[in-house]
Amino acid sequence: MKKLCIAALAVLALTSCGDTSASTTTTVVSTSSVVENPSTFEYTMTIGENTGTDVVIEVIEGQTVELTIVNPDSHDDVHLHGYDLSTGAIDKGQAGVITFTATKTGEFDIESHETEKVVSILKVTTK
Repeated sequence: MKKLCIAALAVLALTSCGDTSASTTTTVVSTSSVVENPSTFEYTMTIGENTGTDVVIEVIEGQTVELTIVNPDSHDDVHLHGYDLSTGAIDKGQAGVITFTATKTGEFDIESHETEKVVSILKVTTK
């Protein structure tokens, strides 16, 4: 009986040790949560609002992807690394679009040329 009580206390102590306050949150935007047609994925990002290295845009290899990017604070040019695609020059507050077919799997940085910071991560997976 004494061993059973010690084991129960050990389990209780271990389950109460988790500290979730230091964990980080990653936002995953995927096909299933955004569009009904799985062959096309459309996503609009606004720099400073729904962007950051913790924002992962997940698509499936073979999908047509349309990323619309708006920088409300500055002119910009947003580049998708690995695919070597760019919005071209975007005026402040205007939308730039990158449309392509996701043919390469992996994780690819979406970077602002104005701030030279990664604004999101594109993750292309197989089905």
